[in-house]
Amino acid sequence: MKNPEMLTPKQVGERIRERRDDLKISMPELGRRINVNKSTIQRYETSGVDPNRTMVIAGLAEALLTTPEWLTGLSDEKEYSAPTVCQRDIDKHIQKYLDTVTAVVKDEPQQELLTTFLGQLIDLYSVLCHHFASAMAEVDRVAEDEGLKQSLRRYAIEAGAITERVYCREMETPVEDMKRYLDGLLHIYDEGRSKIKISDLFEIVSEAERRLTEKTSVAP
Repeated sequence: MKNPEMLTPKQVGERIRERRDDLKISMPELGRRINVNKSTIQRYETSGVDPNRTMVIAGLAEALLTTPEWLTGLSDEKEYSAPTVCQRDIDKHIQKYLDTVTAVVKDEPQQELLTTFLGQLIDLYSVLCHHFASAMAEVDRVAEDEGLKQSLRRYAIEAGAITERVYCREMETPVEDMKRYLDGLLHIYDEGRSKIKISDLFEIVSEAERRLTEKTSVAP
């Protein structure tokens, strides 16, 4: 697009509707993603949104898996690449780590030790990511199960209470693993009072990976 200009509020509303239709999501669902009600979404789509309302535009863009630039007419690129954004953010954090460890920690053995710890934490975090994906898939399934919703209403139980339990059940163990690992780092040099060795830390990660492998191997 040559010399792009911002769209009018009405045109922004049309793009919101277009993108929502692309993704096949309802007004209530879009509202849920940005914490507003259906009538607000309806107003956005019919009356429009001022393209200069950056906070509103950014929230809508994220919820609609697109970019603020496309919503406001400054770009023709509609598709939002989550993996690309994630990779960019991860690269930024890794670069910050490398800059810090090389500038502040001068001894090579200590740099190597810190890098080892970081690698183990990343391995542990990847296990947590698998559990998080599983938890969110189950939460979505519960949220979309109309039969379950009817049963919950009959017994006056809130769906949120069920989804909270589902999430906590899946996430409790991997989060505890992360806490144990970080606590172990704290006590490596406490003169043996906690009896933590580096090999113990490695075992926490290996154990977490082993449990995940067993879980995924029996999954339907």
